[in-house]
Amino acid sequence: MNTENNELKKMMLHATLLANMTLLKEKMPTLYDFFKNYHPINTGVVIDDNGDENLYNNNQFVYKEPPQSLAKKQVTKFLEKPAYYSYEIGHQSDEDIAFKHAALLKSIYNVRSNNTDNKISNPANESQLDFVCFLGGGLGYQIEVLLSMKSVPNVFLFEPNKDSFYALLHCIELRPLFEKCTNKGGRFSIRVGGDEHNVVNEISSFLFQQGHFNMSVMYFFKHYDSPLMTKIVEKIKVAGHSMHAGWGFFEDEIIGLSHTLANLNAKFPILKKPSLFKNPLQDSPVFVVANGPSLDLAIDFLKENQENVIIISCGTALKALLVNKIVPDIHVEMERVAGLLDWVNVVERTNDLTVKLKDLNIVALNTVYDEVLKRFKTAYLLPKVSDCGGSFIRGLDMKAQYTYPEYINPTVSNTSLAIADKLGFKDVYLVGMDFGFVSLDNHHSKHSIYFDSDFKHKELMKKLMKGDMYVKGNFRDRVLTTYTFDSSKFNIELLLEENKHIHAFNTSDGAFISNTIPKKIADIEINEKINNKKEKITKLLKEASSLDITQLSEIDNNIAEIKTRTKLILGHLISITTPYFNDRENLANAFTIQNKILLGLYGSPNHNDVSVYWLIQGTFRYFQTYIMVNTYYYSNSESRAEFMNACIDAFHSHLNDIYIEFVENYDKPAKV
Repeated sequence: MNTENNELKKMMLHATLLANMTLLKEKMPTLYDFFKNYHPINTGVVIDDNGDENLYNNNQFVYKEPPQSLAKKQVTKFLEKPAYYSYEIGHQSDEDIAFKHAALLKSIYNVRSNNTDNKISNPANESQLDFVCFLGGGLGYQIEVLLSMKSVPNVFLFEPNKDSFYALLHCIELRPLFEKCTNKGGRFSIRVGGDEHNVVNEISSFLFQQGHFNMSVMYFFKHYDSPLMTKIVEKIKVAGHSMHAGWGFFEDEIIGLSHTLANLNAKFPILKKPSLFKNPLQDSPVFVVANGPSLDLAIDFLKENQENVIIISCGTALKALLVNKIVPDIHVEMERVAGLLDWVNVVERTNDLTVKLKDLNIVALNTVYDEVLKRFKTAYLLPKVSDCGGSFIRGLDMKAQYTYPEYINPTVSNTSLAIADKLGFKDVYLVGMDFGFVSLDNHHSKHSIYFDSDFKHKELMKKLMKGDMYVKGNFRDRVLTTYTFDSSKFNIELLLEENKHIHAFNTSDGAFISNTIPKKIADIEINEKINNKKEKITKLLKEASSLDITQLSEIDNNIAEIKTRTKLILGHLISITTPYFNDRENLANAFTIQNKILLGLYGSPNHNDVSVYWLIQGTFRYFQTYIMVNTYYYSNSESRAEFMNACIDAFHSHLNDIYIEFVENYDKPAKV
């Protein structure tokens, strides 16, 4: 009889596999293509001595008890004490708040703080768990159990082992689980194989598609412990900070657009695609110089070799170079606020400098204040791809001649490396790109503005340079870093990963950077001099850029359309959250609908709609996520409903207020 039961179970396992392959073929064709003729190597599903499905590996059963019983125990334990990440914002002191969005976000915090005990008790007590990451699939029974007990619109399943996932395909039918998610407007996503970086990237993409408010509370269901699973959870928690660091706000985008318009009216040329010009200096070594503490170790080398190499200076590294009589060939800036002018003008205020801003070339993002660019000898623009102003330029680019590089944020080091790439340079040395520090007191070059006796922001820098975690070092075991530095380093790595033609050398005694070769500055030998370097750089920048004057005639028409479309779209988005919400689940559904509308703008063939997307998307992401996470602090349903509806009403008023500010200030300088 047992034999008959086992045969029947084997038939059912095979039938489940066939059903799952049909689903994968429909919904996840890449996975289907990989597994359609798959043969497991080390691990497989079998019927064990107790007649239960089990994994078999290394001549033994993996599960020591019935897998379905284990799944129920794991779910019970998870619901009693869930592992999760919750979204947080660090608020400024009241006297430092310059923007309306910052004031409103802090007021939301203040209300919640005054009305609750400031603790999230157990978010798994909610009837709906918005986003669960299942880390390790096993045979999958724990997924079935949890989704039978809780509403879970969004599921991300990561199984590192291909054999194990193939076994899972025999045991649980995925279609009902898939449909449970999609019927709620959610998504069931699967990742098989890879490391913590792949998983974090896929989760980031998942949140972009489904709405970042799902990271307000993000659950981690670990089916088993392993070093990889631990790395994934830690990486997600770190990446959570960097994910929202670049969202931006409506107010930021107004500043960026106004500066873009001023820069276009000033007729600063825009960098073209590399295929549209030739760089005669492409084989010359390029030193991209940032302001990390390792810059001090490279000063003598740069001074000695400055006629033999191309030097690109990043932001505040400029003063450190000039006081040491090192003149960069190209300077780069990327911050949008008008206050940047004060930082750049430190060069003009520094005694004994024979080289001034008017002697230098600058390449800057389109968002940089035009009064900064006008201080330089020549100025060129690099369109910022994830930006209202950058999208606006793209809408004017009828000949599709400009370049729109990725990975240019969050620091000027990212922008500078992207510029070096788009100008066609191949051999790049990273100097002062420490992305961390050996000592908290030694966070930037000693020659830079940060160590001037009259530097106004010393206390702020102490707060920013506190260090959030340790990472692998370039020339030592580890260094301390911040979330921002780590995010910047990660984007450097992605840029280099996608541009294999760049040979990058990391000279910094800071963080290790993947896709670079560690090389101490003392070990670099430069053998050839660059003749007429200054003239060649001038010619390169001129030939690598363009501004088609005919495009400028479309500015007024495009701005008028953007204003009209913004008003209509904001009205539509606001209408979705106008009803009174009695529970958090209905609010989450409304946020999901809003996100789908925003994604429609993002994918629009109309560049003006894309500009509207970049104007407003960050504000929606921040407020959706922050309102949502704060609801978890309220255990009483009536108090929660009152709080979240008050937040939504305040958010609606804020949107209307900032829209009026946009209409009135889109062509005026930054307010800070």
